[in-house]
Amino acid sequence: MAGKMIQKAVLTAMKYILLTLFFLFTVFPFFWLLVSSLKGSKELYEFPVHYLPREASLNNYREVIEMGNFGLYILNSLFIALAGACLVVLIAGMSSYILSRMEFKSKPLIFMVFMMTQMLPTAVGFAPLYILMSRMGMINRLTTVIIILVGGQIPFGTILLIGFMKGIPKALEEAALIDGCGRIKTFFRIVMPLAKSGLFSVFIFVFLACWNDVYTSVLYINANSKKTLTVAIYSMIGKYDINWGNVAAGTLIAMLPAILLFGFMKEIFVENIAGAVKE
Repeated sequence: MAGKMIQKAVLTAMKYILLTLFFLFTVFPFFWLLVSSLKGSKELYEFPVHYLPREASLNNYREVIEMGNFGLYILNSLFIALAGACLVVLIAGMSSYILSRMEFKSKPLIFMVFMMTQMLPTAVGFAPLYILMSRMGMINRLTTVIIILVGGQIPFGTILLIGFMKGIPKALEEAALIDGCGRIKTFFRIVMPLAKSGLFSVFIFVFLACWNDVYTSVLYINANSKKTLTVAIYSMIGKYDINWGNVAAGTLIAMLPAILLFGFMKEIFVENIAGAVKE
């Protein structure tokens, strides 16, 4: 009996030790970003390393905010993220409804293509898409970034929403159709409101993906007035010099929407994802 109790205590202690190590491993990058953003340039390069700033300063944040067009960069990022998230919710909602409700010969093929897009590296499409957009005169346009990001997120949103669509009783749609609603009217008035939890989850995923995007914006945007916040932070990395204090401050500012969004909507988000898995 005593041996079992000791074994249980050891296993419990090991579990908490592993969880603590995992927590520290996860939190340390954010802690280091915060510390670096409060240090001066000289202190950042001192050795041995000081894990806390000697004299905390907000100069890095002031320099980032005073950087040219900083407000415009935030608006560009917000426009891309909101437009991309809304378009994906609409298109993925319709495609998931079709794949979950209707039967046709090419349905397995379409679903397989959607699954395959999630397995391919994003970089595979960089060169051909850039050539295509360049020939169409779509370089240096925010709409180009939105189109590319939306196209990449639609398969993911569709796959996630299929579970929610299957959970909606068909009897409700049939009743609406009997009452004279067309298929499109039924979708927007009956199906979409009932699937709002899944649509909300997709919106969060896509909004954060578009907000945090760097490579697509760097590839297609050269004009300073069209830069996004993440591209502006990326441009702080010079060829011969990197101001890590400014980079850390800018990165923390760019992370705020994600932290606030997930912080306020955490319970709803987890509940929605659990519902999708259950279905």
